[in-house]
Amino acid sequence: MANMATEQLGALGSAMSALTDKQRRYVIALFEAPKTHGAMTFAARRAGYGTASSSRQSLSQMAHQLNGDPKIQAAISEVSQQYITVLGPHAVRALKRLLDKPDHRDHGRALGIVMDRVAPAASTLTVKHEGEVKFSQDASVVLARIEKLCAKFAIPLPAPKIIDHEAA
Repeated sequence: MANMATEQLGALGSAMSALTDKQRRYVIALFEAPKTHGAMTFAARRAGYGTASSSRQSLSQMAHQLNGDPKIQAAISEVSQQYITVLGPHAVRALKRLLDKPDHRDHGRALGIVMDRVAPAASTLTVKHEGEVKFSQDASVVLARIEKLCAKFAIPLPAPKIIDHEAA
């Protein structure tokens, strides 16, 4: 898996294409780092930042600045998505091997993961809101005025709206 990013250089995404060659090498080196601790320093050195005599502290600061760049962050996200896509079959095979071992300590957890994806639990929530609408005197005066105007101009009043099969 270490060379996957290197092999995919021919198919750069838009975020990786927006980087300089040195920045691209940095992003790829992040995924090829042999260990988690010191991966950024490793990537900075591998990409060609600093000099042969640059200290780890100096390379670490350069890497920190690189990681703060939104273009680098977008490229890391893009390459991460490619890795996740490529690792899918590997993960499925590993999960299948785990499910084939009922005595394994994580068998139940793996089974739960699969069942959550195959038949997700569904829940229904019903909310019943009860209340009473009361008109203030101002509203009743307005309604009376509307009725009076409708009668004066021979406009029929619309039927009252039905809520819960009761006239409002």
